Amino acid sequence: MNEPSSSQNQPPEPKSWREERRERRQARRAALGSPGRGAGLIAGVLLVLLGIVFLLQNSGYLIIQLQNWGALFILIPVVASFDRAYREFRTAGNQLTAQARGAALVGLVLLIVTVVILFNLNWAIYGPVLIILVGLGLLSNVVFPNR
Repeated sequence: MNEPSSSQNQPPEPKSWREERRERRQARRAALGSPGRGAGLIAGVLLVLLGIVFLLQNSGYLIIQLQNWGALFILIPVVASFDRAYREFRTAGNQLTAQARGAALVGLVLLIVTVVILFNLNWAIYGPVLIILVGLGLLSNVVFPNR
């Protein structure tokens, strides 16, 4: 008779911590879809809108003159924050977790700062709005702690 070899009776070796970590990372990536798709979409729309603004301003149709073009660089972390908020939302099974709310709040605050600088708006009005938004964000984590 054919006897089973001793290697078939042995339990499988436990996975190393690196293999487990790699599997968790691959599962997260699979759940989120293709990496950077959300940021690419937002960045593409942002560039199209920026081109339209330049076109309207250069042709004389834009009534509002934009100031401080350097403020547009603040939009880079804005896009990253909104992308992170979306990814956190998707990872949690379409639930608004504290991490998703926090990333969205950071993106919103930076977006308001960019608009105020870009259009040279009055900080006396928008400064308190930013403080209120941050306060509401902190309160949302107290009111909805496990979400």
